Amino acid sequence: MIGIDTNILLRLWLNDDPAQSKRIDTLLAAHGGTPGSLLVTDVVLAEAVWTLKSAFEQDQQAQSLAVRSLLEETAFAFEDREAVAAALSLFEAGSCRFADCLVVAKHARQGCDFTATFDRGMRKLPGVQVL
Repeated sequence: MIGIDTNILLRLWLNDDPAQSKRIDTLLAAHGGTPGSLLVTDVVLAEAVWTLKSAFEQDQQAQSLAVRSLLEETAFAFEDREAVAAALSLFEAGSCRFADCLVVAKHARQGCDFTATFDRGMRKLPGVQVL
């Protein structure tokens, strides 16, 4: 298994640097043929989606497509694929940031009674209690 960093995901999604894209293609050719061989951790995924929005001004639809592209490719593994899929559903259904949706989905998958937060923007997510 190979760990994938945020900048690799961004170059893969944006295809904005031909030299780096070629190196990513080489990496994928060498290691992407086996299901689950490329690990995308929660931190990397959340950071990459946040960067799409903040630095590259990508809208919610583009962010969703980026995450979905990883979920649809069997070479990519996640800490919890079902939590990522649930987070994507929450993200697409509402107005919260992807990272917040991932936090809530991970808590739910771990059996938490609720997610406690001070972030009023998260109040629309299921299982969230704003203190």
